[in-house]
Amino acid sequence: MAYEQLKLIRTSNSVESVADTQLLYCRGLGAFGLAGLFWSPNSRYFYYTNAREGVPDGCGYWERPIIRLDVTNLRLEYLGGGRRSPDGTRLATWQGKELVIWDTDGGEIGRVPAMALDAETGPIAWSPDSQALVYVQFASYCLLSGKSRVVRLDLSPLRQTLLLESEAPTFGGAAWDTPNELTLFDEGGKRWRYNLATQQLRETP
Repeated sequence: MAYEQLKLIRTSNSVESVADTQLLYCRGLGAFGLAGLFWSPNSRYFYYTNAREGVPDGCGYWERPIIRLDVTNLRLEYLGGGRRSPDGTRLATWQGKELVIWDTDGGEIGRVPAMALDAETGPIAWSPDSQALVYVQFASYCLLSGKSRVVRLDLSPLRQTLLLESEAPTFGGAAWDTPNELTLFDEGGKRWRYNLATQQLRETP
């Protein structure tokens, strides 16, 4: 067995405070281990995960959980699994079937239910300007199959738009690298491009 601690050390007086702990079992299964992720720009919050290594038992889409430590009072807040925006000011995380948007310097900005409550939730991809994101839903992640949906969420105002539905192929991932185009990944590993302006979908070599 091993015992891990997350400690906050104040440089002004070297006082140590234990913020979180985790007991690790040798040869255990699942996801485990404490690991720091990043500080908020205002240095009030420290973001970390309690799943540094491994994956949970079973099958399904999964993101490492993000936990936030408020260094002013040692309060911990579980944010869910998700992605940080390119400019570092926001987080988008799944909490069950709700997508929650966080200000990394403050609190919750807002939340919306997943577009299809009867489908599984999947990967999140932020826009290059951090003002919107897309997420993917599918009927089953094990094996990736069934109807998939690609949904856009604009932050101001908080509004969802269904971009496309597809069952052949089934999409299981997305990237938003250029302002007007998404890259989508299907069940066979093929890449597709979706033009946000023309709403055209095409397979790429």
